Amino acid sequence: QGGSCLAAPHAVLLQMAAAIAHGGGCCDGLASAAQRICGRDGIGGTGSVRAAAVVGAALGGDVASPACPRELPFPGTMTRMSAMDLEVFEFRHLFRRRPAAPTAAPPPRMLDECASNIDKGTTNVVEATAEAPAADSVAPAVAPAASAAGVLGQQVVGGGRRCRHGWPQAVLYDPLYRERPGKHHRLGDTTRLTCPLLVSAIDRLEKAGAMATYNERLKTDPEWSGELRRVNEAHRLLRERLVADRPADLADARVMYGEQTYATAMGAGLASMRPDSEDVKCLHAHVGDELVRGGGNLIAQQALRDIEDMGIRVDGTDECCDNCNLSVPLENARWRMEKCKNSAGKRLSRHRKVAAAQGRG
Repeated sequence: QGGSCLAAPHAVLLQMAAAIAHGGGCCDGLASAAQRICGRDGIGGTGSVRAAAVVGAALGGDVASPACPRELPFPGTMTRMSAMDLEVFEFRHLFRRRPAAPTAAPPPRMLDECASNIDKGTTNVVEATAEAPAADSVAPAVAPAASAAGVLGQQVVGGGRRCRHGWPQAVLYDPLYRERPGKHHRLGDTTRLTCPLLVSAIDRLEKAGAMATYNERLKTDPEWSGELRRVNEAHRLLRERLVADRPADLADARVMYGEQTYATAMGAGLASMRPDSEDVKCLHAHVGDELVRGGGNLIAQQALRDIEDMGIRVDGTDECCDNCNLSVPLENARWRMEKCKNSAGKRLSRHRKVAAAQGRG
C-alpha cells in the first residue's frame, strides 16, 4: 500500500501470533499479518506479550528469542527484546557507530608491520571503533551486530509498549551495571524512552513551556502530587527488586560510591529524583515509565494527550518507521529525528556532520 511502512519482520510475526494466541486460528493470524504489512493495523498491548512466546516456540527461539534473559517485572506491558530490537535501539535510538567491519588476514609480508602496530597500540579495538564509519555509511548486516546482542543485551531487561511498526517505545534498564569488565558496578536509572518520534515530540512540548505548566499543576492538584510520590516510590522499589539477587555486585557499588552516595542512589525514584521531589523533572522519563510499567502515570498520560493534540500519533506515524529501518539511510528517511538534548543527540549531531561532509545530506 503506497505511503505505508513495511512492518519489521518480527513485528509481523508477533501480530500473526497474537491472533493465534487469542483463539483466532492460523487464518486469522495470516489475515492480521497482511493488515500489518499494509499498515492498517497496530501492535502492542497484552496480545503482543503472549505472541512473543508463540513465535519463539514456533520458530525455535530465533526471531523472538530473548536477547535479555532476565524476568520481565511487568509482563502485561513488557516484551522480550530480540537481537534486532537491540540493534535498532543501539544504532537508530542511541545513534552509536557501528564497529569496524572485520578485515581479511594480512598476507605474510605484512605480519611484521602488524606486529609493530600492535606494539604501538595502533590496532587497539577501541581506536578502531572510534574511527569506524557512521552507522549509515555501512550496508546493514543481515545478522545483528555483536555489540547490540552483547553489552546492551546485559543492560536491557526488556522492552515496553511497542509502536504500530513493532518497535519498543521504551526500555527497562538493569540499574546495576558495569561499563566494561574490570570496572566497579554503578547504579543508574531504570527506564528510558527510546521512540525517536516521542522523544522529539516531548522536546517540542518542553520548549513550548509544558514543564512550567505541569509543575504549576503539581502545586495545586493533590492527585498529581500524590501520583508523583507514588511513581517515585514505585521506582525505588523496582530498583531494589531488580538488584536483590546480586549482593556481591551491590557491595562492589557501595565501595565505589561510599555509604552516603550509595544510599542516595538506592533511595532515588524515577530519573534519580528524590522521594519528596515536587518537580516533574523530565517528561521523557515519565512517558518511558508509563510505557514500561503501564501503571497509570497521570503526568505521562497528560503528556501523551498533549502530543496527540499536536497532531502526532503516539503509536507512530506512517513515515517515522524510516528512522528505525536499518536498510534506509537516515539521510533518505521520510522522517528522522533532527536533534535531542542528551548524549544520543550529540552522537546524532556528529553523524549529521559526517554525512554532510560526505555529501549525503
